[in-house]
Amino acid sequence: MNLLLFKLANIMVGGSQLGADEFTGNLAFLNPIIDALKAILVPILVVVSTAGAIYAVILGVNMAKAETADKREEAKKRIINAVLALAITIVLILLLNIFAQNIQTWVGTAE
Repeated sequence: MNLLLFKLANIMVGGSQLGADEFTGNLAFLNPIIDALKAILVPILVVVSTAGAIYAVILGVNMAKAETADKREEAKKRIINAVLALAITIVLILLLNIFAQNIQTWVGTAE
């Protein structure tokens, strides 16, 4: 288990990858999908992070402008939910990338 976690952390920080870059045999149809995911991963992360940061700032301004304690508490809950959703989305995008890069090794079709 620790070895798997170490390898996943190594991949996230840009270290070596577990699987091969190209599928062969029955899974060769996945190559264009993997290439597309590799090409759009960074732009997706940038867009999602930027949109989340802008939304969090807007919610913070709304919380600062709140006139009553009830509105302030509601705005506070919205900020917490938005930050959690942003973090979960980024983690899931990174996990999708790890899964896409290593599915061949995990399924057992690596040569």
